[in-house]
Amino acid sequence: MRNKGYLFLVMIFLVCILSMSAVSAADDLASDVNTDDSQELILEENIEETVSTSAEDNQELTAVANVDSDSANTKLETSAKVSEKSKVAAKASSKKKTDFKTVKKGSKDKAMVKKIQRALKKNGHYLKYKSHYLKIDGWYGPYTFRSVKQFQKAKGLKVTGNVDEKTAERLKIIDKSNAVIKLEKGETFKREYNSGRAFDAKIVKKSDGRGIETVLRVDYIKNGNNIDYEFYCTDNDGINYITPDGLEVGTYKAIVSCGEPGIKAIPKAKTVIITKTSIRLKAADIKVSGNKNAQLKATLKFKNNAKVNEGKVKFTIDGKSYIVKVKNGIAVKNLKLDNIKSDKYTVEFLGTKNIKGKSVTGKIV
Repeated sequence: MRNKGYLFLVMIFLVCILSMSAVSAADDLASDVNTDDSQELILEENIEETVSTSAEDNQELTAVANVDSDSANTKLETSAKVSEKSKVAAKASSKKKTDFKTVKKGSKDKAMVKKIQRALKKNGHYLKYKSHYLKIDGWYGPYTFRSVKQFQKAKGLKVTGNVDEKTAERLKIIDKSNAVIKLEKGETFKREYNSGRAFDAKIVKKSDGRGIETVLRVDYIKNGNNIDYEFYCTDNDGINYITPDGLEVGTYKAIVSCGEPGIKAIPKAKTVIITKTSIRLKAADIKVSGNKNAQLKATLKFKNNAKVNEGKVKFTIDGKSYIVKVKNGIAVKNLKLDNIKSDKYTVEFLGTKNIKGKSVTGKIV
C-alpha cells in the first residue's frame, strides 16, 4: 500500500513539473511570437514610411521635373515665337529693301499710278492732248503706257511701257542709292567733232559727300538707240572728264552711271551736241625732178593735233584733178608731169558729215 501511495505521489509530482514546463514553454513561445509580430509591425511601419517618403520625394521630383519641363517648353515656345518674328521681320525687311512690283497697264494701284503720272509730267514726258496735259487720274491706260515708253526711250532704258524698278528709280519714285553723280553745270554740252573737249563728272558718297574711286559708265543715246558707251576710272576725289570724241555730228543723251557693283547712284543725263569741225590743212611744195616725176602731198590734222583719218582730198594741177583718200593724216598722189605750165596747185579737202571742207594752195618749184 505504501508503495502504491508513493508511486501516486511521484506521478503527481511529475505531472506538476511537466505542467510547469509546458506553461513556461508556452510563455516563451508567446513572447517569441509577440517579438516577431512587433518586429514585423516595426518593419511594416518603416516600409510604409520609406514608401511614403519616396512617394513624397517622387512627387517633389515630379513637380520639379514638371516645372523644369514647363520652363523648357515655355522657353522653346518663346524661342520659336522670337524666331518666327525674326523670320517675318527679315522677310518684311527683305521685301522693303529689294522688292518693287512692276506696274503695268490696267494696274489697280491708283495711288502708285498717280505717282507715276506726276513723275512723268515733271519730267516732261506725260502726253498732252491739244497742248494740255492729260488728267492725273490713277488710271494706267494707253496714254500712260505710251508716256512711259516715251520716257524709257529718252532715258536709254528698255522700252516696255511697264514701270519696273529701274524705271521707277529714274522717275525718282523710289530711291535705293548710296552715292550721287554730279555733272558739270548746264544741261547741254556743245562741241565740235573730235575737239578733245570734255565735261567733268563726279561721284560721291551719299552719306558724307566724299569722292569715290570707282568706274563710271557713259552711254550715248541717239533717237532712242544706244550708239556707243565708254568707261572712265575716277580719281580719289571721284572725278573724271568725259570726252565724247568718238561721236559723230548729231545730238545725243549722255547717260552717266556707276559701273561698279555695290555702288548705287541714280544715273545723270546731259545733252551732247556735236557739230562739224574745221581742220588744219597743209600742202607740201612740189619739186619736179628731171624726169618730170612729182609727188602731190597734203597733211591734215584736227585742232587737237589728232590725225584726220577720213574723207578725201582733190589735187588740181594744170586743170587736171586727182582725188585721193586720206589715210593716217596724209593724202598723197604720185604723178609724171609733162609741160607743167603752172607754178602752183590746189589741195581741197572735200569735207565729210563731221568735218568742214577746206582748200589751200601749194607751190611747184
